[in-house]
Formats: sequence, structure tokens, C-alpha cells
Amino acid sequence: MSDRQGWRRVLRGALTVAFVAAVAGGVALALRGQQWSTLGRLLRPDTIPWLLGALLITSVGLLCGTRSWMLTLAAVGAPVPAGTGIRMFFVGFLGKFVPGRVWGLLAQIRLGEKVGIGRARMAGTYLVNLVVVLLTGGAVGLLVGPAVLSSGLAWLLVPVTLLAVLAGWPRVIDALVGLAARVTRRPRPPVLDRPADVRRSMAWQSLSWVLSGAHLWIVAVLLGADARAALPVAVGAFALATTAGTLALFVPDGAGVREVTMVAALATVLPLPAAVTAAIASRVLTTLAEVLTAAVALAAVAVRDRTTRAAVVRDRPTRPSTRRPAEPDARLTPTPG
Repeated sequence: MSDRQGWRRVLRGALTVAFVAAVAGGVALALRGQQWSTLGRLLRPDTIPWLLGALLITSVGLLCGTRSWMLTLAAVGAPVPAGTGIRMFFVGFLGKFVPGRVWGLLAQIRLGEKVGIGRARMAGTYLVNLVVVLLTGGAVGLLVGPAVLSSGLAWLLVPVTLLAVLAGWPRVIDALVGLAARVTRRPRPPVLDRPADVRRSMAWQSLSWVLSGAHLWIVAVLLGADARAALPVAVGAFALATTAGTLALFVPDGAGVREVTMVAALATVLPLPAAVTAAIASRVLTTLAEVLTAAVALAAVAVRDRTTRAAVVRDRPTRPSTRRPAEPDARLTPTPG
């Protein structure tokens, strides 16, 4: 039994190393071929604080997305503690850098089984979260409408109305999840247990899109865009481009697809060369934010778990000995006199 457990530990360690190596390769592939020389016009001493702020706000947006995913997990009837949910989310999230995207889902399914969540519920969480991400990303992406279509601000009512309808009738998402299951030929996940969590998940994911897109607005303003005109375009462009990249399943992190979509939208507020620079800067900033945030979050959870286990061992009461004291041996006991 001990030999089998030892082999299992070795196998888990090897799989972890392989997964980390695959993620590192995917990150390198996503950043490969970027026109790094164009970033020189953006990297100046006076822009460094703004770029660091953009990096920070992107990390906060990612944490909002983490909260949204955990709420979808609760919505399908499988709530987990915060530390467990953070580990499950970021391990699966890093899998997006591996071509095929299925590896992150498989890792989440494995982690779910370790805490008693069946494969059907984990697959259901994936579909529900995918629908929430695509719907909210598409809705926020409509913010580029006034600039692209040269229409009035009334166009902005479209994404607001769409999100309001989805929040008012979260069962619509349940129907869309069933459709997604048929299209992807996956088992139909269980009906949503807690529709209110779906509403909260949509709210957190929408906030994630807005905060994450704010980094692109900062970059666009640094490159000369008008701050007021660039805000809805940048936020909408990031949401729309990332959603399009999510649908490109066989490209690590939507590399190429995201940049083309982003440049097309940013060209309405920036010259084309500056729009290309902004798209490249967005790729670099978001990749750094995602990798650093995931590393810090996973390390923090690991340290907390280790501290908790040590505290449990330290505070565990010692059992009193149940052994009876040995009776004196009559042969060794001296007799009086």
C-alpha cells in the first residue's frame, strides 16, 4: 500500500510539473510574435505608474471573475469554501494557455472529485460559467456600438436592457445552458439550484469586464486618445475581443483573434498604429496580471492550508494512556524480614 501511495505521489508531481510547463509554453506562445518595438512609445518614466495601476486594476477584475465562477458553482448545487474555490478556479483558468482548453476543465474536474463534487456538476459549472461569460461579455462589448456605428448614445441602452432581462429571468440562462450542452454534445447539467446566485454571478462578471477593460482605457489615453470618448470604446472593445478569443478554442488565450477585434474597435478613437500598440500592450499587461494573480492566489491558499493543518495538529488533544500500570513481579519483590 505504501508503494502504491508513493507512486501516486510521484505521478501527481509529474503531472503538476507537466501542467506548469504546458502553461509556461502557452504563455510564451501567446506573447510570441508581438511587435515589441512598438511598445517603446508607451514605456516612458512618466507612464510607468499608470501602467502599474493598469496592471493592478486588471488583477482586481480577475478576482471579480473568480467570485463569479464560484457563484456559478454554488448555483449548480456545489458550494465550496473560498480557498478550495480559488484553487479550482485558477488551476482551470491557467489551462486556457494550453491549446485545446480541455486541460483546465479536466484539472477542475479532478479537483472537484477530491472535495466530493461529481463530474456532471463540474461540467455543468463549466457550461453555466461559459454562458455567463459570453452573455455578459457580449452585452458589455456593445458599448463600442456608438463609436463603430456612429449612432447616438441611445445604443447604450441595448447592453443595459440585455443584462436586466437576464438578471430578471435567470432561467433563460438555464435554457441556454441546455442548448450549449446539445451543441457541444455534453450531458445536460442539473437544473440551477439557486437562481439568485446566477444573478450575483452575472453582476460580478459584468464588473470584471468593466474593471479589466479599464486597463485598455488607460493605455489608449496614454497613446493620445480622448479620455471621455475612449472609455466606452476601450471597455467594450476588451470585453468583445476577449469573448471572441474565448470562442477560438484551439488558440492559446485567443492569440491573434483578440488583437484583430481590439484594433478594429480602437481605430475609432486612435490612429491605426497607436491602436496596434494598444492591443499589444493589452496582451502583455493582461498576461502578466493573470499569471501573477494566479501565482499569488494559489500560493496564498497553499500557505493558509499548511498553516491550518499545522494548527490542527498542534491543538489536537493527546489521548491519555489506556495502558494499566505493570503489576510488580512477586519474584522480584523483597519479602519483609
